[in-house]
Amino acid sequence: MQQNPMVGWGFAAVLMIFAAGMLYMRFTTKTEVAQLTELVTLRDSETGDTWQLSRGVMEKELYMHAPIDLNQGLINPKTGKPNGFPVDAWKETVQRINEDVARNNTPPSAPSAPAAPAGR
Repeated sequence: MQQNPMVGWGFAAVLMIFAAGMLYMRFTTKTEVAQLTELVTLRDSETGDTWQLSRGVMEKELYMHAPIDLNQGLINPKTGKPNGFPVDAWKETVQRINEDVARNNTPPSAPSAPAAPAGR
């Protein structure tokens, strides 16, 4: 390092850039709570009406009706038809939820008989 100080300065610069990038990512990424409370705009594919719903409520509805068909949307509160689609990222959201449900969905096991009481 004493013979070539540029190597040390270059290494220090790389570390500073890395630290700045980590700080930027830490403070700009949304937490899970922030993501689930953000409002999503839904549009009816037939009428064009729009309404807003929190992402958490939307995903809860999708999980309740999983597996989800990409052509079936969320129920429009005015018409009662499943024509509501988010303006953005519908396909990615449906794929993520379908994969999550398929990965975690195991058939319920039959309840086991209660254990016999210890000998009296």
